[in-house]
Amino acid sequence: MLGPLALALALALASPPAPPPADPAYLGELVAKARALRLAEDPGWLKLGHWRPRPLGGWKSEADGAKFFRARDGKTDPAAELEATLAGFLDATPRADELDDAQCRFPARFAFLGGRLGFDLARLPPRRCPRFEDFYGKIRPQGVTVVFSSYYLNNPASAFGHTLLRLDKAPEAIGGKHFELLDYGVDYAATVDTGNAVLYAAKGLLGFFKGEFKYYPYYYKVREYGDYESRDLWEYDLELTPGEVALLGAHVWELGGTWFDYWYLDENCSYHVLGALEAAAPRLDLLSHVGRAVVLPSDTVVALFRNPGLVRRVHYRPSIRTQFEARARRLSGAELREVEALSRDPAAPLDPATPPDAEAKVLDAAVDLLDLRHARELIRGLGPKAAQDRQALLERRAALGVASAPLALPVPEARRPERGHGSLRLGLGGGAVDGQGGTVLLDLRLALHDLGDPPEGYPPTAQIEFLPTRLRWTPRERRVDLDDVALVRIVSLSPVTRFDARPSWKASFGAATVRDRGCDRCVAFASELGGGLAAALPGGLDLAATGDLELRASPRLSGAGGTGWRPGIGPSALARLRLGSRAVLLADARWRWLPEAAPRTTWSWGGALRLHLARDLSLAFEGRRQPLATEAAALVLGYF
Repeated sequence: MLGPLALALALALASPPAPPPADPAYLGELVAKARALRLAEDPGWLKLGHWRPRPLGGWKSEADGAKFFRARDGKTDPAAELEATLAGFLDATPRADELDDAQCRFPARFAFLGGRLGFDLARLPPRRCPRFEDFYGKIRPQGVTVVFSSYYLNNPASAFGHTLLRLDKAPEAIGGKHFELLDYGVDYAATVDTGNAVLYAAKGLLGFFKGEFKYYPYYYKVREYGDYESRDLWEYDLELTPGEVALLGAHVWELGGTWFDYWYLDENCSYHVLGALEAAAPRLDLLSHVGRAVVLPSDTVVALFRNPGLVRRVHYRPSIRTQFEARARRLSGAELREVEALSRDPAAPLDPATPPDAEAKVLDAAVDLLDLRHARELIRGLGPKAAQDRQALLERRAALGVASAPLALPVPEARRPERGHGSLRLGLGGGAVDGQGGTVLLDLRLALHDLGDPPEGYPPTAQIEFLPTRLRWTPRERRVDLDDVALVRIVSLSPVTRFDARPSWKASFGAATVRDRGCDRCVAFASELGGGLAAALPGGLDLAATGDLELRASPRLSGAGGTGWRPGIGPSALARLRLGSRAVLLADARWRWLPEAAPRTTWSWGGALRLHLARDLSLAFEGRRQPLATEAAALVLGYF
């Protein structure tokens, strides 16, 4: 009996004579054996077809492309699809397009079924599959790595991070080195057909985009994520058998010819990367370890570690921003001024007394700074000047004839995504509001992280929350109020430095209870957008100030011109003091001018203390003052 690797390679490399006629008797034998083995119920077959149980019984494949199925009802009938696939393997009809031939279209199925049924290759019509052979020859998979790309708030599709696969080739025969950048990355992503932000959000949330698997040279993804978007990469090498690796390579070919409905929250890159791994290695239990309502890229990594022994090695690949910041920390103030000058003019003079090794450090940092500032132009070839300046710096650096000192970057173990708290947060507590007495609070958030949550595993200056909701029950009044809810709430702090003056920004979209003279305790639509500057000071103190635009709307609200619409404009301030990894103090304040509304201004300020008792357990103590309410509360927060 041939194993999956041997079968896949036999299929790819066969050079057959003219095809013989089909063998109906052999098809009957194979179908009978498959039925006797109940192969259609085998987890390996079900995972190759991406069939999942339906709530009321039966099966349904998550693949939505019609050509992924040989049987008319193959999407919902794994047994019919198995038998139609076997019939396709024995069909000797010549095909103009090799993808219309079952053997060429489904090499992973061929390997799996051949391994279980013991195909007699002499009784199968031999096929030559040049396109699959070319694909397999390019990727030459000998290992598999899952890559986590860190959070990137400037792209909605990657705000929660991103995961992809890397198919690793064998070490080179000369030197025995493995050059990961020459491997191939396998990416699942939505095929976006709109530039409208509202349409993008709606189509992504409702599954109206097509999601497709594509493969690229890995260096292309490193340039995109690490250089253009300045995202650190975490690479998790997996312990898979040679047969599982080969089967994954063949299954990637199968997936490249179909599509899935792309759902931003659950059936996304993270979900389908795990599904592809399970198809190649059915022994793995991955998808059961991710959430049902929301699947996050960090959940992918956590699921890997829920399978003992699966992760063989973890490697950290820093972004160009991380590299530059590490180089800059080794330079003096005068040298940093030279770096700035060189990034603008590669011919800028340096201090003639500078020794060659110090000059090399300055030039290395200048190259990184130019890469960082002009990543878009360099990667996409949008302007010649950046490329010319970079080349001039490299030539000047090479002329020194001095090797660069190794850039020893400490691995930020505390930011490994699998070490973060659970993304679902549930809080319960109590408090008091003047004039209302005691209250009971229920806090719920589907995902992901705010600036006061346990910091391990998350970026230190970013907050992104999906559906944060707080309900307040007042026993004395027997009344439940919606304090606030947001479809999404984002805060992105970019502390200003000598080389980085990117603005900080925030955005939210949802509803909140108004507590001022425009309307006391009425629920209003609430959206906010703000931008400004942030600073990171010694001692773990972060400060931010923004100018904001907001909109409140409710039939009960005294808005502009007597309507229920109330726009506002004004400043906000935020302060955060990190007291190690176990506690954080937060304070915020806001003031709004409300044109043509009553009242003409409103304000609020508040503070909070979070104590992190464990990775997934915190205590929160909060207070807030508004024109018509002063409140205090204490909550227990659990992360799941």
